[in-house]
Formats: sequence, C-alpha cells, structure tokens
Amino acid sequence: MPALRSVARIAAVAVAAVVPASMVPAAALAQDPAPPAVPFPDTAIPAGVSVGGVDVSGLAGLDARQRVYDQFVAARRAPMPVSFGGRQFTISPDAIGYTADVDGAILVAYQQAPAPGQVVDVPVRESISRNKLRTVLTWRAAQYEVNGRDAAVTLRRLQPIIRRARLGTEINVPKSVALLAPAFTAPRPATPYALVTKRVRPTVTSVGSVVVIDKKAFKLRLYRGTTKRGGVVMKRVRTYPIAIGQAAYPTPRGNFTVIQKQVNPTWFPPDSEWAKGLGEIPPGDGNPLGTRWIGTSAPAIGIHGTPNPSSIGTAASHGCIRMYIRDVENLYPRVKIGTRVFIRN
Repeated sequence: MPALRSVARIAAVAVAAVVPASMVPAAALAQDPAPPAVPFPDTAIPAGVSVGGVDVSGLAGLDARQRVYDQFVAARRAPMPVSFGGRQFTISPDAIGYTADVDGAILVAYQQAPAPGQVVDVPVRESISRNKLRTVLTWRAAQYEVNGRDAAVTLRRLQPIIRRARLGTEINVPKSVALLAPAFTAPRPATPYALVTKRVRPTVTSVGSVVVIDKKAFKLRLYRGTTKRGGVVMKRVRTYPIAIGQAAYPTPRGNFTVIQKQVNPTWFPPDSEWAKGLGEIPPGDGNPLGTRWIGTSAPAIGIHGTPNPSSIGTAASHGCIRMYIRDVENLYPRVKIGTRVFIRN
C-alpha cells in the first residue's frame, strides 16, 4: 500500500504540473480559506496597515483575511509559465507545496499602531517545497529532453558513410530549481521563465576505422575517418587481397564488430564435422591462423593469416577471412575491439 500511495502522489504532482493557467477556475485560486487556527480579535485592524501590499485597514480579521487571499494569494497560486527549448508549459504552485501564512500576518497586523498618515505593510510568509519542485522538473525533463545521437556508420554501395554525433539538450534540474524557487513567492513575470538547460554528450562520438570485406572481389578494404570541408568522411587507407569461405562453408554476409584480438594464437578445432579428430595447434609455422587473429561477432568467424598463401584470391576457407601473413600483421594494429566489420557479397 505505501508503494501505491507513492505512485498516486507522483501522478497527482504530474497532473497538477501540466494544467494550463486558462483551465484553472478563479474560484479555485481564491476559494474561501479554512477557519483560522487562532481566532482573530473582534476589533478592526488599525488604519494604515496592509498585509502583503493589500490594504486591510479598518477591516475585521476574517474580512481582511479573505481580501488578502483574493488579492495576494490567488495571484501566487496561478500556474507559473516556463519554457524549455522553445516549448512552453506551466507548473502549478499547489503541485510544489505552495503555502502562505496569511493568518499569522493578520495577527501581526492587529499589533501595528501606525502614526497618522503612516503606512505599515506586514509581509506574508510564503514557502514552497524544493523537493516537490525538483520532482516536477525531473518529470518534465524526461518528457522534453532532446536525446543526443551517437556517431554511427552505415554502408552504401560498399562505401562507409558516417552519421555524425549530435549533442542532446535537457533541463538542468538543480539550476532550474534554484532559479524558479524564489519566483513562486514573487509577482508573476510577463514572459515565461526560461529553464536552465545543459548539453548532453552522446555516448559514441567517433567511429574510428571501418573494415569492408568485398567477397566478390576477394578484397578487404580499411577505411578511416578524416576531416574534409568541415565534416568527417571515410577515406580508404589500405586494400588487402583475401580468401573467403568455400561454397560449403560460406563467409556470412552482415554487419559485425571486432570482439577479440590475439597475437600468435593457438588454433583450436571447432565443433564441426570437418574438424573431427583434429587437435589443437600451437603457435608456429604450421598454425592455420598464422601470426594474428582478429575475431568478429560473427560466430567462429575471424580475420587471420594463413600459411597457405596460394589460397588468397579464392574461396578456400571454412568461413574465415584469410590474409597474407604480412598483410594481417599490417592490419592488426589498425583495428580495435569494437571496429565495425561489413561483409558483403
């Protein structure tokens, strides 16, 4: 039950925060207050006394109290207009716990004795809940934030194309709370308060190197981002001849990433018919992986060297991409874990 009450309370705050000022009836803003906790004197308030800037001189306590609610509190309880990123909405003072101690101010007003012609104004003590304001702004931030966009790369006709990263924007909740909290106990502005914003950096800001494997041409092309005319484009930096999978064990087509790198790897037989009865082969001249292994996210598929250089330019492997030993050693330091690998027919 406490959890349900908490959810209901948050929902009530959220609903109250989105009600436009035009939809709040005047009666709701200037309704008759509950009876005062401490009875007021039966006499009238002395002449020359005001409460919160509202003249209450000569009025009995309850009448003075109602006038202050009508002319002072009602205006404070009007929804606060705010803006964020060109969008406007309102925040209800009731949703953030606005209170005004009118009764205490009336009692102080009775104690005043201004000289003839003198005016004494008794301030009204007001308050809001910063925690509730923070809750409302956090809820709003989730609605209105503009998400950052990660840098990404796609393939178009075997050419990598960069989608640049983009900063996001969201409400800076702590600074906006500091800005707005005093405003709820002051006259409403003519224009909406502009909430404080902050820029949000995307998680991925660059794409690094990209590998494109063209099975039809038996080529592996390495691309790297370079700045050109104020933007970033992918430039081909190396092209390597390769061998690909046999018809019975084709190299898969798709978009993958580098997930593993090994120098002088040990070859372990895969769980496949063609490898039955074979044992592991340690690093050395006869190792079928050569001196470098670049594993991809395609299951059991990697880029590696081969001790059989005559197979380069043919469909000879069991699915992996073979390279000359010198070429894979040249490629190895140019790619990292996470490098994108595009394999196309």
